[in-house]
Amino acid sequence: MQRLDQAGIAALVETQQFKSWFAELKGLDHRLHLLEGEVERSAERLAEARFRCEYWREAAEEALLRAADLRNTCQNLSSEVARLENEAFRQLAAFEAARNEVTALWEKITALEHRCDDYPDEATRVRMRARHRRELTSLRKEYQTEAAKKEALWQSEEALWIRVAERTLMIPELEVRAKRLESRYAEHMQRVEELEQTEQRRALDLADERDELGEVQKELARLRAKAKASFSCLCHEDFLYWPSGDDSRLALVVALADNRADFNIEVTSGQVYRCDTNRGVRYLEPLAIGVADEEDDPRLLTFFGGAG
Repeated sequence: MQRLDQAGIAALVETQQFKSWFAELKGLDHRLHLLEGEVERSAERLAEARFRCEYWREAAEEALLRAADLRNTCQNLSSEVARLENEAFRQLAAFEAARNEVTALWEKITALEHRCDDYPDEATRVRMRARHRRELTSLRKEYQTEAAKKEALWQSEEALWIRVAERTLMIPELEVRAKRLESRYAEHMQRVEELEQTEQRRALDLADERDELGEVQKELARLRAKAKASFSCLCHEDFLYWPSGDDSRLALVVALADNRADFNIEVTSGQVYRCDTNRGVRYLEPLAIGVADEEDDPRLLTFFGGAG
């Protein structure tokens, strides 16, 4: 690095070579910030597309799983209906057998009562009733037991058919809901396909913008390397540095970007400052030297126009 005093740095920043280099740097830096903003926005749009794609894919899978659960429930209900119908038919057979038994008992009781009542005189009828009283009592008790059994079988039979009806009527309703969920799955998957295409387009756009950003960063790196060789200085991202005259404790710096917040003073691009080498740019002292305002410089206008 070449040591410069204030006069030397003032002469350097007024040279055509430095002004051209600085104009190119500002143009590239402006283009860099534009591209960084575009990359951030594109990355955000891509992340949004990926999120929406994943969201609708999960919604589609959930709808399909719910539809499958309903279809499985319908199959289970159909199996249960078949089992209940078989049980109901067995119960019906048992009911018919019980009804026949009750009918037979009723016929025995009626026949025995008629036999006792067919005698013309009362004394004989009373005697015959007394003779068959135990048998009639036994038959009537057995009749009541069998009649209660028959009634219980009938109640059970009715309950079984009610269960069959409930499940049979439930199946079509569940099938309609499953079909609706399957249609929803198809709609969601169509949306997922559209979002995947959008995601692919945005990923390609982002890749192109990142490639362009990388090229600009390479140009800036090349330009900073050129400054080191052309101006015999140390070039970092925000400042150029020269040792100040014979005082090794001081350095003269040229700001390469505006900054109103991060330093002890407001830093203006192109202006010259002095700093202590130990503290560096943490404490800057302004000097009345710098590159003139180049906003109307045709080179800048051309460069900014090209960047846009």
